[in-house]
Amino acid sequence: MISQILGIGGIAASAQSTPIKWTKDAVIVDGNTAQNALKSVSSDGHVLVFNTSDQRIVNLAAGQVLVLQDMGARRVLGTLKQGPLTAVATNAAALTDFIEDGAIQFPNNSRDPVILDQQDTNFGPGVDKLTGDVDEWHYTVQSDAGSDANPNDLDFLFVAEKHLGGLDAEVNGKGHLKNNGFSFLAEIRGAKLQKLLFTAPVEGTLKVDWVVATKGSSTGIGEKRLRMPTFFKEIFVANHLPFLYEIGANLIFTPGLGEKKAAVSGGFEISYDGKGGFTSTPNGAAPVEQMKASPKSVDKVTSSALAAHGVVVAVNAPKIAFSFGTASFMEAVHSQVPDAIKSHGSADAFEARLSSVLSKDKPDFFRTEGGAYVQWVNEYDYTGSGPMSVVPNCSTTHFNLIASGGFDSALLGITGKGTFEFYKKSETNTEPDVPACRIGQK
Repeated sequence: MISQILGIGGIAASAQSTPIKWTKDAVIVDGNTAQNALKSVSSDGHVLVFNTSDQRIVNLAAGQVLVLQDMGARRVLGTLKQGPLTAVATNAAALTDFIEDGAIQFPNNSRDPVILDQQDTNFGPGVDKLTGDVDEWHYTVQSDAGSDANPNDLDFLFVAEKHLGGLDAEVNGKGHLKNNGFSFLAEIRGAKLQKLLFTAPVEGTLKVDWVVATKGSSTGIGEKRLRMPTFFKEIFVANHLPFLYEIGANLIFTPGLGEKKAAVSGGFEISYDGKGGFTSTPNGAAPVEQMKASPKSVDKVTSSALAAHGVVVAVNAPKIAFSFGTASFMEAVHSQVPDAIKSHGSADAFEARLSSVLSKDKPDFFRTEGGAYVQWVNEYDYTGSGPMSVVPNCSTTHFNLIASGGFDSALLGITGKGTFEFYKKSETNTEPDVPACRIGQK
């Protein structure tokens, strides 16, 4: 079944798990009660509005953890009552905030199954793209799940463009991911995480092309980063706790053209293989370093610029993440109580009144809030002197392939290093390869 990227068509309950013993601060609300009582969720997921007389919800207090079965867990920061409504200010809860003892495990073979009811960006017959605008970026993303012969493969593409003042910029990406899936294990004893395991196979290709041009006075590209909608997402449930599995991409594009009329274009293609991940225990964390990659091609840059110019491109794709936090909560609520998402106005209004107690999560661009991830980051920077420079027509290209991963240590309730670098390969190319063009290089 292919469903919209903005909604979960179904929830997969394919995890292996053991019975959970809750902490004393956990307030457990069964799924039926939660679905009937929840009326509004704020746009950012931090304020929940209930219409109920259920004492578990009406009597919530700061410091408790509200566990809405099949939706998620939220740390309570404060409440506000207005007639029959109870507004609850929340932020994300760590697994160890509400689980005293228990284990959650998902298999690593997607046919076992890990991925059920696949979600990608296909909207149905005649509609095969998702487009939008953010920070003056206009994006298009598209993906297609595998065939019957290869059900776990994923093809994806994205186009990100910006037309700002006298500057036009565009980055195109096209990728193929084989055998997508993951393995996850969380063992908790005494409200402390005893073991965390996350691994994901990453095998496939990625081709990126970029172009930037000026057609007059330009003030620059503005916001250089773009977090694109995920190409694939699915909710998996263990013990009525929903986890979000996603495959996505991020982009950083920074062009530097000082002329009023100039154009520069280039691109690269890579292939990658293996799997990455980590294990973490109270004694420390260790990476699973089995990822490798190589550039299949790095295109020669085409430039009409006369003076010095440059471009920096960083493409974070694919990024495979598995999380339990605000994002998973919002996806699960969208599936279970879509009207609560549509009716966010009520919760948004309460948010201003609860601002004194709210402490919102602050997601990082290249990290995953409330979970674990494995990713490739492809860094590319080009500098050219142009024919009017002191040393004319020199160009240098740096290309870095970096495999990394990590976890949100605070929200998973563990300590230690939260990021790992599994693999790095660097290449530098200078043209022409003469001493004058290498001045200033390390």
